[in-house]
Amino acid sequence: MQPTVDFPRHLVATAGLSTADVGRLLAEAERLREAPPKDVRTLLDGAIVATLFFQPSTRTRLGFEAAALRLGARVTGFADPSTSRSVDYIGESLEDTARVVSELSDALVLRHYVTGAARRAAQAAVCPVVNGGDGSNEHPTQALSDVWTMTRHLGGLSGAVVALVGDPGTRVLRSLVHLLARLEVKRLLFLVPPAAPLIMGGIDAVTHTTLPADLAAVLEDSGTAYEFRSDVTELLAEADVVEMMPIDVPSLETQPSALSSHVYVTPEPYRITAAKIRAVGSRALILHPGPRKDELHPDVETTPGGLYFEQVKDSLYLRMAVLTQLVTHR
Repeated sequence: MQPTVDFPRHLVATAGLSTADVGRLLAEAERLREAPPKDVRTLLDGAIVATLFFQPSTRTRLGFEAAALRLGARVTGFADPSTSRSVDYIGESLEDTARVVSELSDALVLRHYVTGAARRAAQAAVCPVVNGGDGSNEHPTQALSDVWTMTRHLGGLSGAVVALVGDPGTRVLRSLVHLLARLEVKRLLFLVPPAAPLIMGGIDAVTHTTLPADLAAVLEDSGTAYEFRSDVTELLAEADVVEMMPIDVPSLETQPSALSSHVYVTPEPYRITAAKIRAVGSRALILHPGPRKDELHPDVETTPGGLYFEQVKDSLYLRMAVLTQLVTHR
């Protein structure tokens, strides 16, 4: 691998990546996917990757740890912040925690419930920082991985119609919009819940047209066409890719200890099933960043476009690519 001096020192947001940076990461993920395991298991030999997760995680935390181990690195960190000195009753600042851990490691992966936490950590750290999700801001590696999955199956995204279902304020969707706006998609379709609390049974034929102002500005500045729809069947009939997300998400800016069990039934216009796919003869790829709930029925995996578990495999190589760019190219 040739040194890459112009790649960002940290990966805290897709908004901070150039189109060339994105292409480099996707190409590196493809290279690592095709390489024999013996050729990559020493790429980060001797390196230490720290994972600091202030919010629960399955795919992101274990994905980065698996990526580091496959590259020959060692892993340290915590999945429960109560085991660290940064909890509220001790009060070590996020900046101090990031600086301390960065002195002990070669890369730091952070998930936090505070929006902007990843950038704060990057400003304090002396090693590269990767954002594993910060509040309702961004989740760059999940979005990058999903874009790679789309690209691999479609042969590229230029001219593609991509549909996004779910709360447009969630961090995966936000990161996806920033990426898709620069990848020459033909059109983005949105199926979003109403801004006010859902009234069950009263939304079946309503098209909601609300996007956060900053995301609308990103799409308008890039010249990306976008429209809104009222039912997933419309998306299945029109789109090349449908990325599903829950439309009812507990606040990502709440401390995990303050959350309680939440039971919610997704209204039918926002749910995808195998029967709906077959009814319209859809050939769309169906993605979901996980964890899925009732908005994506497990029987979708019986259809050709169901990629829920393939996304997990792809995310491993994308996260390996991120680590090699940030650690070996310094």
